[in-house]
Amino acid sequence: MQRRYREGAPALAVPAADRGSANPGTIGTAADWLLRFLLSPRPPLDVAMAGTALALKAGIDLRAAVGEMARSLGLTLPRKPTAHGETFAGPLSGSAAPPELLARAAWALALLTEVYRAGPMALAAGPLGLLPGGPVTAADLLGLVPQAGLDQLARFRQVFETALLPQLAVRQGQWALGPVFTGSAVMNADADLIAAGLLLDLKTAAARPSLGVKDMCQLIGCALLDFDDEYQITEVGLFAARYAYLATWDLGSLLAELAGHPVSLSSERAEFRSLLTGAVA
Repeated sequence: MQRRYREGAPALAVPAADRGSANPGTIGTAADWLLRFLLSPRPPLDVAMAGTALALKAGIDLRAAVGEMARSLGLTLPRKPTAHGETFAGPLSGSAAPPELLARAAWALALLTEVYRAGPMALAAGPLGLLPGGPVTAADLLGLVPQAGLDQLARFRQVFETALLPQLAVRQGQWALGPVFTGSAVMNADADLIAAGLLLDLKTAAARPSLGVKDMCQLIGCALLDFDDEYQITEVGLFAARYAYLATWDLGSLLAELAGHPVSLSSERAEFRSLLTGAVA
């Protein structure tokens, strides 16, 4: 399976930024935000809002700036965070915001996401910690992206619009951005995208596409965490954005090939649920 995946990979489409010019992790998270805005005009900002709340506890008040930035994108922040993820009947037309504004906002949202994921250490060590001590504005947030970051996001946008979105646009049905699963209550996990039964993971690493065990386990693990088949996942896939490379697999066939025998998805989900709940108990 790994050999077939490598043999199907095309040439590099988006070279990595020069070392030190832009944080690779932030590039990847910002690309994920950019893709969400290309898939929906109003993707939920709950993760970024959680990062904003953590920043406030650390003494940096970004609430007004985040609200101003959201309004510039045509969004209204909810008074209280809702359940993580957005489900809708897709596909939808994406955000109509100007490309550079959207890229800058994606970078700012990525920085807030890093605070949510890594805590105050990410705030102190990252660009948000260098903001002025007075009131922070949306212009301050939007100005944090380095030129190399803008260049990378512009290239990723072109790849998304030419290599990924056309293939997703034919998938009509239930879509979800940042979906969480029934099993997420016992194991903290969420996915990038589900498009009408396709569970998709976005990769922006610069290395040559290689189907790692970790990547495959992550996909299968998310599919198994959908204990009640809420999303009716029938396929899983990886999109290697730097290579404009979308690879998908039928979930049932994939499980059977990896196991070496037919696999009952419902039975595996039940066993996984039992394993996780037993570990938590």
